[in-house]
Amino acid sequence: MTDGTAEPRVTALDELVIVFPGTWVMIPLHDDEAAGKRIARLVSDRVGRADRLARVRRTAKTELERLVALANDSEAFALALSMEILPGVPFPASLVLSREEWPTAPGEDGISEDGPAAHLARCFPDDDALDLSIGPVRRRSSVRQTRYDEESAPELVADYRFPVPDGSRLIHARVNAPMATAPDLYLELFDAMIDSISFRAPLAPQATGR
Repeated sequence: MTDGTAEPRVTALDELVIVFPGTWVMIPLHDDEAAGKRIARLVSDRVGRADRLARVRRTAKTELERLVALANDSEAFALALSMEILPGVPFPASLVLSREEWPTAPGEDGISEDGPAAHLARCFPDDDALDLSIGPVRRRSSVRQTRYDEESAPELVADYRFPVPDGSRLIHARVNAPMATAPDLYLELFDAMIDSISFRAPLAPQATGR
């Protein structure tokens, strides 16, 4: 583009569609070989191949491998890494999407089935309530100091939970944004990302042989 802006990228997964602002890269999950190749290429492209950058490459590779391992250990089905928010403007962040069971099923312990918003509020009473285009969402966010080599910087962690259309389970979206110097502005951006989500229609069952 010529106006200095990054065109949003629409990514369609098996279960949902999400619009990413700027440039994001999907990392394969549950496939160590594919993930390793993608990480190696990313590190080489973003850091460079100069000998003096060997330590930076090792650190970046280790961090990405750790992130993939954590995602693989959960019910994650997608991992996305942000490269740039605008052309030439780095924006480090990650998004992990996973499936979760409800902490307490509707109808248990005297809880009546009075809709997903009320049930979501009971399950996550301390989280912020958001009313987005996909319906009720609960958001928990915090800022922590994280060390990078010899320095430390604020890191924003935001967890979003919202039910799938039939209410049978939850989608958990976790965003990590290191060096989040303006957490409130970052949250606005991530809220908009979650608000962009739409669910795909279930695939029709394949016809069986006669």
